[in-house]
Amino acid sequence: MKRFCFLIPCAFLFIFFFISKSNAQVERYERVVLYCINDVDGRASITFDGFRKAFLTQDSIISEATSDSSFSISNLSELKEAIGKIPDWDSVKIGDAVGKELGDVLEASLRVENNEVKELMIDRRLKRPVVGVSWTGENVFSGGQRVVSEALLKNGMQAYLIPQIKDEADCDQFLSNLEGFVMPGGTNMNPQLYGEVPYPHGSAKIDDARDTNDVLATRWILRHNVPGLWICRGVQALNVSRGGALIQDVPTYLATLVLKDEIPYQKAEPIPDKGAPGLVVADPDVPCMPRHFRAIVNGVNHFSARHSLGSRERPEISADSKFLLPIVGRNYYPSVLSWHHQAADPDRIGEGLTVVARSPDGIIEALEFQANDFALGTQFHFEYDANNEDQELQRFGCSFFKALYRCVLDRRTR
Repeated sequence: MKRFCFLIPCAFLFIFFFISKSNAQVERYERVVLYCINDVDGRASITFDGFRKAFLTQDSIISEATSDSSFSISNLSELKEAIGKIPDWDSVKIGDAVGKELGDVLEASLRVENNEVKELMIDRRLKRPVVGVSWTGENVFSGGQRVVSEALLKNGMQAYLIPQIKDEADCDQFLSNLEGFVMPGGTNMNPQLYGEVPYPHGSAKIDDARDTNDVLATRWILRHNVPGLWICRGVQALNVSRGGALIQDVPTYLATLVLKDEIPYQKAEPIPDKGAPGLVVADPDVPCMPRHFRAIVNGVNHFSARHSLGSRERPEISADSKFLLPIVGRNYYPSVLSWHHQAADPDRIGEGLTVVARSPDGIIEALEFQANDFALGTQFHFEYDANNEDQELQRFGCSFFKALYRCVLDRRTR
């Protein structure tokens, strides 16, 4: 009887241990990129896979799979030294190779339990791909360049801040050593590039120097088949560089379609006309006379708002997509970030470009140059989602940079 009484608590302990183990949240990650180790409330936190974070403890098993005796990582201190340091962002300037302090990229496999790393094995060490971040119209490190640069570093690449390109010789000098390329957003392009003149609410705050830079850089990158991403103004420059044109103002364009009965008026909502910006950066905003009919359609606001790329019932990502569809993994996406009033003109798409996504109001959201290994332009800002508080949006944002990284590595083995 005493022996039986002794077994009862042991059985309960066993059951409790088993239930606790079964309730533990265990996640495994294969061949993900390690980014940095930070101190969070006295605990070491590692960032990996672009955006994920987990704590390292004294019990974490750290090892490496290589037989190279000069590369041996077996503890937290050695891991921290091998990963390197993130840049001093305040000291970054145009022409810099950002991320040299991080050294080589480390790919690892991890087992994470309840947000703690239990096992971490370094699978391989690689030279970080050098990815150029295009000049944004000023000779200082801009906010848009920083967002892109941080995303590149988190996903295993190094960012080279390309100086201003004025001619073909600059292209050869600044672009020849790149393994990848990203063009961030910015101001409007001069409509003279595609045979039009500016109109109210249309092409304002024009920067001809950046137009020259973007067209020359894009043509060189495409001609040399350098994997690339073009974001917002970038996708507009992609279209113009291939002989296409732009919608100078999306609300005015949509309102015109309403007046032509090509869009039912029930789907449209007028936007008050409060004036238009000046033509160049130094100009003030000026009133428009007479007032113009501008509208949003299907509730989609393209300026500083989120909207979907279709839905399950009405997908807006094309089955013909070579680059975007594999990244998203489905033919719609519920929430992308828009911050623009211009877009590619559906009646004048550049030579060799394929429309692969639209918003619910019909505006083009993505173009691909499918003759190349990887050339994708999006009207939406996935780069900001890489730092969004929502984990699904973080995954979405990082997936574009991961696709660029994988393409670069694949090309190395050819």
